[in-house]
Amino acid sequence: MTMRIALRALFLLLTVFSMMSPYAPAPAGAGGLKESLGEEIPISVLKGTEEEDPVIGWDGTNYMAVWQSNRKGPYDYNVYATRVNPAGKILDPQGLPISTAPSNQIFLDLAWGKGVYLMVWQDLRSHRRWEVYGARVRSDGTVLDPEGIPIAVGKHNARHPQVAWDGRNFLAVWMEEGEGTGWDVRGARISPEGTVLDPGRLLIAAAPGDQVQPVVAWGHDQYLVVWMDQRRGSRPNISGSRVSSAGEVLDPEGLILSQSTKAPSFPAVAWGGKQFVVVWADQAAPSAQTLSGVRVSAAGKVEDFKEFVVATGSNLQTFPSVQCREEECLVVWEEDHSQGRPMQGIESIVRDVRGAFLDLTGATVISRDVMIRPQAIGNHFAKVATDGRDFLVVWKDYRTGTAASLGRLVIRAR
Repeated sequence: MTMRIALRALFLLLTVFSMMSPYAPAPAGAGGLKESLGEEIPISVLKGTEEEDPVIGWDGTNYMAVWQSNRKGPYDYNVYATRVNPAGKILDPQGLPISTAPSNQIFLDLAWGKGVYLMVWQDLRSHRRWEVYGARVRSDGTVLDPEGIPIAVGKHNARHPQVAWDGRNFLAVWMEEGEGTGWDVRGARISPEGTVLDPGRLLIAAAPGDQVQPVVAWGHDQYLVVWMDQRRGSRPNISGSRVSSAGEVLDPEGLILSQSTKAPSFPAVAWGGKQFVVVWADQAAPSAQTLSGVRVSAAGKVEDFKEFVVATGSNLQTFPSVQCREEECLVVWEEDHSQGRPMQGIESIVRDVRGAFLDLTGATVISRDVMIRPQAIGNHFAKVATDGRDFLVVWKDYRTGTAASLGRLVIRAR
């Protein structure tokens, strides 16, 4: 009896300690899932600085996490990165400076191809307007373009770049102010040697109203660029266009990918082995969003006109990210639990980082949930990458009072 009491006391002590730790491990997925969760990975946690909005890539050996940091001053964000090995170990704990140009470099993305990452970001070094710059970075963290590659500079604001690799070149896409058409989607191919192959910009989507929030993935023998389209006024939808490796826009009028009447927004796209997978947030109610999606064939045909459901509920579920391992994909997002609570900004919002595995092998997409980070302060902007077997999820977190970049492995059963 004494031994039983002692063991119970030890269990309660360990439970209290885990609740006190700001980066305690979350429980593994419920319901008999075959996945398990690794402990949280402190990608960049520095006292007194904002280490924000990480994104993640895989180079065949290690992951690369890249984020924005205001180490030089409260209103001066630069780009930093670290390698993370497949076991979740941080290889560059101080962070590698990728761009320390004047003013702000924010909203990052990266893709791996032919021995280099291409990292892209939204840049304010001109102090006049937002532009798109990039830099090539080797797998060991060596920066090949310390001054940056000017990808979209000039008289119009260019924002929110995204990038993918086709086996020969990269394609960067972004939203840019158009001449009388609001925001348009433009792009440019960049070679592994850092040459911008389309200095005049590819015009991917231009129509009345705004075309915003572009994302891009490569699959089969073409890119699929997806965006939120407002050419129909009060009823926006999710649209897309295939782009060839030569830079030809194959669907200049745009493919309508969503039939939703619920103001779909924040699209994400990945190649799912045999087709593209597109997910987005639907405005189900004034304070609630759900996640939906479709599969799109390499020929540009939408295969799920009824759309499949990724996540439902009465909370705000938004900012999805998706990556696929053959015909299984992991979608991650943030889910808000702050309704009715007083808030002083993003750092006081209580959110989960949630995920759902999508099985694409049948006629119907099967979804099952996994909890990645339950109810913590300021969980925001989750992103996911895969090494072909496991997944690494990263996000911004405010539990310590300033923004930290954290991660967690979602490990496949061995």
